[in-house]
Amino acid sequence: MPDLPIYQLPHQAANTPRHLDAQALAAALSRPIVFVDLETTGADATRDRITEIGVVEVGPDGIVEWDTLVDPGIGIPPFIQQLTGITDDMVCGQPSFESLAETLAERLQGKLFVAHNARFDYGFLKNEFRRAGVTFRADVLCTVRLSRSLFPSVARHGLDALIARFELQPKGRHRALADAELLWQFWQKIHGLYTVNLVEAAVRSLVKRASLPAGLEETALDDVPDTAGVYLFYGDQDMPLYIGKSIHLRQRIGAHFSGDHRAALEMRLARAVRRVEWRETGGEAGALLLEAHLIKTLQPLHNQMLRQNAGLFAWELAPGLSAPILRSDRDTDFSRHPNLYGVFPSRASAEARLAELAQTHQLCQATLALEKAARRGSPCFARQLHRCLGACTGDEPLAAHRERMAAALAGLAIQPWPFAGAVAWREQDDAKAWWHILEDWGYLGSVATLEDAPSLLVAPARFDLDTYQILAPRAAGLLASAVPLESVRQFELRSPAAPRQEAGPRPEPAPVTTTGPRRNRPPNPDQQLLSFIEP
Repeated sequence: MPDLPIYQLPHQAANTPRHLDAQALAAALSRPIVFVDLETTGADATRDRITEIGVVEVGPDGIVEWDTLVDPGIGIPPFIQQLTGITDDMVCGQPSFESLAETLAERLQGKLFVAHNARFDYGFLKNEFRRAGVTFRADVLCTVRLSRSLFPSVARHGLDALIARFELQPKGRHRALADAELLWQFWQKIHGLYTVNLVEAAVRSLVKRASLPAGLEETALDDVPDTAGVYLFYGDQDMPLYIGKSIHLRQRIGAHFSGDHRAALEMRLARAVRRVEWRETGGEAGALLLEAHLIKTLQPLHNQMLRQNAGLFAWELAPGLSAPILRSDRDTDFSRHPNLYGVFPSRASAEARLAELAQTHQLCQATLALEKAARRGSPCFARQLHRCLGACTGDEPLAAHRERMAAALAGLAIQPWPFAGAVAWREQDDAKAWWHILEDWGYLGSVATLEDAPSLLVAPARFDLDTYQILAPRAAGLLASAVPLESVRQFELRSPAAPRQEAGPRPEPAPVTTTGPRRNRPPNPDQQLLSFIEP
């Protein structure tokens, strides 16, 4: 916002109250104010459209009201029609926003843009102007935030609450001009309670922070560092809304609240956020690790990626077998088991990826046990289309087929955990160093000193796909600088409890510790040991 004052007033003694009536307030403004309200087809600024615009312009030249219905080009949902009274028939044949864009931009340009929950109205207008090819930007004042600033002890600051508290006189509700006129009434009321200087100071402070959503306190982001870390947005009842990460926390959090609202997610977050939290991590790797961990733990509403998988699957290329075996992380330690390829969220996705490789490399899907052959030695479907080199019919030796299969899978190979047990890996930015505690491609947490590391080693670690994908490309640095913390933990499998018999309970089997492969399912009858097939 420019440094010009809102009002141009004659010199007055310090602390002298000065209350102005409507016309005097308008005449004293150094630049005009526009009180704006919109009615829309919904709450999504990227998908929904404006149906009505109401503007009350107040300035040295007087007070002017202007409004218009707008043809949104889409249907108005029934509940919106019931709320506003604006129907499809009413907007049919009215001007489109595009036809109004130039003149509306001129009407608003250079004026202080005032709206209730201003990010909603300003966000809709920004998107509509953008679609019309018109550049529009304004200094924005939210009357929700202004009310909260001037009346901090009051709990509610919605428009209905202002009507009741200040005895405003609505000419209607949920119609654009009527609601815009209520904001002008509120403006006059606060000038009857406070001096012009006090109101001006509050307005100037809020306009400087116009990018903050209405639900956040003015100082919510004052202490955010410009370092690497993770940030968390919370809504009502402290519900986790969104978790993100950045190497520049202050910059990234501010970008969410830039006011441009190009994405529907940003609009939803801006309306719902009530609290922001951040955690420094010492660098990018720590931010990635902590973000993935917190998303799995807190399950925020708007994070769909990085959520916990119910189970993971991988292909094992066991020695001597002509086809890979599908393994589950429920009975196989992916961090230490040898010869594993790919990590998939389901059996179907694992089989689909293997089938894709088979098609690309002309492998035999019958030999890979992805397709059931009519009988041993009969051609698979791909062989009939000349897209298989003939492992199913004996035209390609199984050893050669296995070699090609291994080459096709090589790019999916899982690196075994390169340490005997847990390690601490140090990461530092300009502000602070952190030790990330890792084991078996799992992230256990971060501590400021090595002395604090044992507190994170209580529960056994478990292979985590996101942690693996973050750390595997950094394996060289991990090997070079990680500090071992303790000896290896065994991967323990516990058999399910046996069903209770009528004659009495059977004893529960003892825990079984496995160090070698264990099958999920019996091998396919056509999957043979190579030594039995080759002459």
